[in-house]
Amino acid sequence: MINKIIKVILYSTILFCVISFLSLSFSMLCSRLNNISPNFMIGFPFEMYYQFEVRGKCDERTLLHGTHFINIAYNYIICLIVIVSINYKQLIKNNKLNNE
Repeated sequence: MINKIIKVILYSTILFCVISFLSLSFSMLCSRLNNISPNFMIGFPFEMYYQFEVRGKCDERTLLHGTHFINIAYNYIICLIVIVSINYKQLIKNNKLNNE
């Protein structure tokens, strides 16, 4: 039982990190394709972190950024629900195959 819980937490964390990386990559790609200064938005479906320039130069005085900590929890809970539902469906599928 403990192994299953650890496995679900590990897979949820990996999924959370992959989605966050992909959202950052997509944000950078959109900024590059639109020829605008780099504006980063990390997180899907809820934005967890943002960073953008106010003016043309990018230094610590013209850079705005912020973190939405509650959205980090929401995104992780969504990843956890996805992994639990996949494991549940797989368990039901395996039980049906064993009963036949």
